[in-house]
Amino acid sequence: MIGITMVYKPSPKPDYLKSTLIKYSSIKTHMWGDKISGYVKDWIYVSNRHLHQIIFGLKPNSNFKHSESFRTIFGADEYLYVLSGVLLISNPKTGEVKRVEEGQSVFFEKDTWHHAFNYSNKELQVLEFFSPPPITGTSGIYAKKRPYLKKNLYQRKFSINPLRKSGNKNSLEILKNENINWSLLGKNQELLLGDIINTKHLKIKIIKLKGFQKSPPLSFKYHSCFFSLSNNLQFNINLSKRLRVLKYRDSVYLIKGDNLTIKNNSKIEASLIICEGI
Repeated sequence: MIGITMVYKPSPKPDYLKSTLIKYSSIKTHMWGDKISGYVKDWIYVSNRHLHQIIFGLKPNSNFKHSESFRTIFGADEYLYVLSGVLLISNPKTGEVKRVEEGQSVFFEKDTWHHAFNYSNKELQVLEFFSPPPITGTSGIYAKKRPYLKKNLYQRKFSINPLRKSGNKNSLEILKNENINWSLLGKNQELLLGDIINTKHLKIKIIKLKGFQKSPPLSFKYHSCFFSLSNNLQFNINLSKRLRVLKYRDSVYLIKGDNLTIKNNSKIEASLIICEGI
């Protein structure tokens, strides 16, 4: 990408009128950035008034920061889940830096400056849910109205005492499995569903399917996206006889009012991350 100049332009906004399987292998990528901000590759699954789901990618040992044209401060809550590589995410306004490894996730609220670094020798891929979605004016348009951050900090003074809480307030929070709020669903309490985030704008859940387990029909109050962290899954919509295959990094966009049934065809436990739209 060296020598190529990009100007800011809105990203594609895929939308669906009915419940749809979104195959990772069929998504066209979108590039953004410039020499100052760095260059980022996006796989955009859906971006409408209800949901915004993407994967963003960084080459080995590369990063994105911000520039006048590409400002990384938005009017939305964000959830990031590392699929591959090691993510170092920083708040350049405060100097806060967090290390997020494969299988870990991080959350931050609106108005948080953030930079990302691929601290590995392979491609970094990060699942991102962003709400309220960009189409509501929370991304580029919003960022242009924020005061520009001229100085970047990547270190902050910190007193470490394991017996006392730190006085430093974190803007970036690595999410821990022990903090998931679990529920049992189904007639026989057979499905394990966890609430990861539940803010005014962003609702993230996870479901676990044991080996060869089939879920009861699943539906939510609003449109939702189911992102598969596993292979060997099958699903149907509204209890139809048509079974479709769901692979790792594929998603199902589920329209409000429809329901989804998922079967794990492997002996290995399967996981799906769900974002309930607004």
